[in-house]
Amino acid sequence: MLDAAQELGYRANASARAVRAGRFGSVALVQSQLGQYLPAELLNGLTTAMAARNLQLVLTQVANVDESGESYLAQTMQALSVDGVFINRHGDSPPPFLEHVRRLRIPAIFLNSKQEADCIYPDDLQGGELAAQYLLCLGHERIAYVETEERLLPHYSERDRRSGYERAMAAAGRPPWVHQIPVDWRSTGEPATDQRVQAAVRLLSRPDRPTAVVAYELIESMAVVRAALLLGLRIPEELSLIHFHSHVDDRCFLPVHTVSNMMQQVGEGAVTMLLEKIENPDQPLPSRAVPEELLEGVTCMPPRHPW
Repeated sequence: MLDAAQELGYRANASARAVRAGRFGSVALVQSQLGQYLPAELLNGLTTAMAARNLQLVLTQVANVDESGESYLAQTMQALSVDGVFINRHGDSPPPFLEHVRRLRIPAIFLNSKQEADCIYPDDLQGGELAAQYLLCLGHERIAYVETEERLLPHYSERDRRSGYERAMAAAGRPPWVHQIPVDWRSTGEPATDQRVQAAVRLLSRPDRPTAVVAYELIESMAVVRAALLLGLRIPEELSLIHFHSHVDDRCFLPVHTVSNMMQQVGEGAVTMLLEKIENPDQPLPSRAVPEELLEGVTCMPPRHPW
């Protein structure tokens, strides 16, 4: 019977199988239109963990949710025939929206979002400490933290990375040094001038300039690299640099020391959490912070001279 079915190209009806099992065997990854962040490592973590459990992933994109809360998640689950959803949206979710999700008993896990429950995210507070401690152990004392001015929809990592850096500096008895670059890089009447680079130049041209920099992410670190080039400062001989990213980035032929946000592990852990949530949709799951790791590049070394 099975041989004959295979020869005829028979395939089991997915809908009928779902009715019998009480499950569709698929989940949705819901993307927000604004502030998307879906690195390859996160997606690979999700799909690898799901494939090991014979589950399917459906990717969809929706408009941002306002504070009134919307029913798009329930509609998404019905339209796509999924058992649960991963929510990937930038910034904090408003309380009315969170309450709406719980009231409708939607099995949902928030990715890279710091909520009171039902979320998994990189431990950026620990990562900020890790970056500063690494430079302190190399002997650096004047360590600056470079970030972008607060955006319209700030991400939790903007607070936590800076706070972790400040905590490590305070523990070492060193004053924190936070330096901001502008959100808008354009300069009126000077098309070749990038205000982010100019802000970094101002930091590195001081007589008491830092010997090391912790940068919030790739944009800030590249502004520092460009400023160092303009000033004739060699990295790492005269300036050490660490930034946050998913992997060591060498697109500028300069592999930067990186605090990895461990997105592969975030994705894998999210699958485990969502399956638990599907079984018990009324039970809030404790939020999970994934420890970050330092990946060595070629941009850090001890300071050349004692200060």
